[in-house]
Formats: sequence, C-alpha cells, structure tokens
Amino acid sequence: MGNHIRPATEADLPALKDIVLSGLVNDSIWHYCFPNPTSSEAGDYVESILKKCLDPQNSNWLISVVDAPKTHKPVAVAVWQELHENDSEENNVHNQIHRVLDAPSTASDKVAKRIAALQAVVTQTQQTYLARYGQLMFVHAVITHPHYKLRGFAKLLCKQSLQVAKQKGLVATALASPFSGYVFYSGTSFSNCGRTVVEQAEGELDKIELQIMVCAPPRMPDSRRSSFMGFLGSRASTPDRRESHDQGATEHRRSSFLDVFSFGGRRPSSDHHHVETVDERRSSHHI
Repeated sequence: MGNHIRPATEADLPALKDIVLSGLVNDSIWHYCFPNPTSSEAGDYVESILKKCLDPQNSNWLISVVDAPKTHKPVAVAVWQELHENDSEENNVHNQIHRVLDAPSTASDKVAKRIAALQAVVTQTQQTYLARYGQLMFVHAVITHPHYKLRGFAKLLCKQSLQVAKQKGLVATALASPFSGYVFYSGTSFSNCGRTVVEQAEGELDKIELQIMVCAPPRMPDSRRSSFMGFLGSRASTPDRRESHDQGATEHRRSSFLDVFSFGGRRPSSDHHHVETVDERRSSHHI
C-alpha cells in the first residue's frame, strides 16, 4: 500500500510539532531565528504557527502530511499558502503573513526582531512574484522527521503539491537555504531564480542569504492557450531562464480546502529588502 497524503488535523498537532522541531534542528534559517533551535521558545513559536494554519479562518493556509505505512501517524509535513492578486484587503500578502507568522508575545526581543526580518523578506518576495503571475502556491516548509529521512516522504509531499499547482495553472515558489534547501527544491522541478538577503535585525550583525525557487506550470498547447490570450496579453513578459514562467495563471479561485498555494510577482519595487531576479544577475550568479 502506498504512502497516504492527507490534510493535517488538530489531533496531529503533537506529532507535527515534534516533526518540525526535530527536522529543523540543523536548518540554517531556523538557527538564524532561534540560535537554540530546541528551546521552549522555539517550541512555542512552532505550536503557534501550526495552530493558526489549522484554524479554519486561515483558509489560505494548508498543512499536509504523509502517514507512515505501519503506524499511520504523520512522519513528514508540508506547510503551504495560497495567494491571489485579487484577494480582499484582509487577505493581502502583508496581513496573511502577520496573522500566521508573527512571533508570540512571549518571544524574546532578539527572536522577535529576527522573525520580523525574515517575515519582511517573505512578504517582499511574495508581493514581487504575485504581481508577476497573479496567483501563487507558496511553499513555506517541507520537513521529514529525522527517523524517516531518505525514504522519499518530503519529495512525495512536494510532488503532490506541484501536481495540484499544475492542474490549477499556479506558479509554485519557495525560499530555500543556500545548501540543503536549494538541493531539495532543485530535485523537485523548481528552478533557481535569484537570491534575496535577510538583512541584519536592528543592533545585530547576522544576516542570511536565501535562494528564490520557482516552478511554473508547463506551457499549454496552442489550441488550449487561445482562451488565455487576453489574460496573458495584459501582463508584461520578462525574459527568464525558464520561458514557461511567464505563461500566466488562471483567474479562478480555489474551491476547496484541499487546494494549495499560488505564487507570483512583477519586477521588484524599490524596497530595502532587495529581491534579485535572475534577469538582474544572469551574468554573475552561479550555483
């Protein structure tokens, strides 16, 4: 029997928290936010995010899991967010991020500043690509419990989400750490489209570089593209390493809780959190 992928429920919360804390213990992004990655402070933040993602009011967020074949308990988890250019003000990029990812009031000043710095980069990246593509599937995390690594669970979750994105014409995007995250997403049909830097929090020297990973739906045959020409023609096309990135996405909104995220954006606006696109770095960026 194959591995079972399903939406997470509140009953999964203890297992999800264990997977995230165990799986991120050596992650560079997690260490940036929490120098002590297994502290109670880190645990409180993880629990806060998971609860908010499972809250029906945050319907643009989804947690999916893979259950182990024998125990039927979660061993890998993915956190996704769906974004649409025509979302209400309440569900715009800025409000969604702050509603779910804000640090708890109990967080130390240092941790709160670093989380805010990371949030700013996530927000800027989402706004940039949402403006370009109109709707996105943003992959926040794909994590496997250390006891179950190297069994393909994380890749299975990622491929399942990309299948949904392909069916809906969504552009999937993620921010990855320069090493392990980059390697993982590169192996699941994502392309490197540049980098962005989490600038130093006030009064600190530490900063971290992230890779911008994008997976756009394949170009549709000419016979199927005709109905989209008005939509595509209304958006400026920017040359890119992956020509399919500018094929646009359908305007329809998701119809059920199982639909995952969308991702996209026009050229970056002037902002102190600079997002470098592959167009700007074509001649200098090498991995």
